[in-house]
Amino acid sequence: MAPLKQKRWNFFAAVALLLALVLGVTGISQLNFSTEPRTDSLQLSSAPRHQVLRADRTELDGWSSLRSSPPGQESFRLDASDADKALYRVQVGIYSTNTYDLDLSVPSFAANGYLWMSWGDALQQYLDKNNLGLEDRIILVNELLSDADPGLRAIGAAERMPDGSYYQLFSYIGRFYIDRASFRHFPFITVSLPIVLEADDVDGIFEYGNLRFVPDVENSGVGLFSGIIGWLKRSWSIAEYRHTYATNFALGGEPAAYSTVVYDIAFGTSSWSAFWRLILPLVVVMAMVLLVFKVRPDEQDARAGIPITVLLTLVFLQQTYRDELPQLPFLTFLDQVYVIAYVVTLLAFVLVIWIGRRYHELEQLPKGHDYDVMAQRLHTMDEIWPLTVVALSSVSVALCWFTLPPGS
Repeated sequence: MAPLKQKRWNFFAAVALLLALVLGVTGISQLNFSTEPRTDSLQLSSAPRHQVLRADRTELDGWSSLRSSPPGQESFRLDASDADKALYRVQVGIYSTNTYDLDLSVPSFAANGYLWMSWGDALQQYLDKNNLGLEDRIILVNELLSDADPGLRAIGAAERMPDGSYYQLFSYIGRFYIDRASFRHFPFITVSLPIVLEADDVDGIFEYGNLRFVPDVENSGVGLFSGIIGWLKRSWSIAEYRHTYATNFALGGEPAAYSTVVYDIAFGTSSWSAFWRLILPLVVVMAMVLLVFKVRPDEQDARAGIPITVLLTLVFLQQTYRDELPQLPFLTFLDQVYVIAYVVTLLAFVLVIWIGRRYHELEQLPKGHDYDVMAQRLHTMDEIWPLTVVALSSVSVALCWFTLPPGS
């Protein structure tokens, strides 16, 4: 009678646990916030652009430093026609000399380098009329506050070139916000370090139809000290975009749009370094869970202690790498792997308790057929546990990787 009563309570406990799980998931889902759909957009223009990253590599890992797909043929033709009609055209080149102090927890980086622009008489007449320098109407959009003097600093005055255009060289220095990184793939990530240039339209005359930037693809590039220790320099790019704001600034009409130049250097983590530093410790710890049932059945305390030790170690290891990242609204690949590890550890602990009780019952049985059947069943469970965990965990980890959203 006692075993029947115990099974009944076990059934009620399982139902209560399932009900609590359903209520918990429902409650968390209701508390979760949706993403605001009204945001700015960037669309590649018809201007020349440069990207070093190979097309086959981009297709393989689903990541590109470009902020949008190239325009279609008809859109390309219309945009090129509009660019030819623009009142102001400014050629922009950027050369990064130093990138440093990459901080993924913000995320941001510090950089300095050179930037040059050339323009025609129409824009120069506007500058002379308002007694301005070009740096007074050009801003670095993703610039953050810094102890250094950020922004553009003119190196000498504007010069008149033999072809009649005006040219001026600037230096830039500061801390800049990072808008693109493949955090979902962490620890195998790519991060884009951008410098974003746009007109400061104080007078309302520099909208996309009137002022167009043209990237100086031939002369832009990266310098000797533009690398970051611990990261692999992957590519650099420069391109013009149509930056459409999600507002018209209460001036009426269509949402405001401006020509924007995005210059960036892409860095990636070493896959082998990430494996040895973050994946291997997890593999070693989980190997202890695989071997928990290889401990002698009469050493129940040792069996029960292994999952608890592993659980504490998992919490410590996860907290260590999470300190490197910002607060993300999604689980990274490594987060999902740790979820699998937590589930496996919990199952191991539950099975240790359950099998321990079965061994206790086995000790109470007399030698005979029932004793042999139960002993064989428990022995089989001890043997198939490692193989089952390896198979299911491998499939789960593979699914986690291949179901990551592309381009994230």
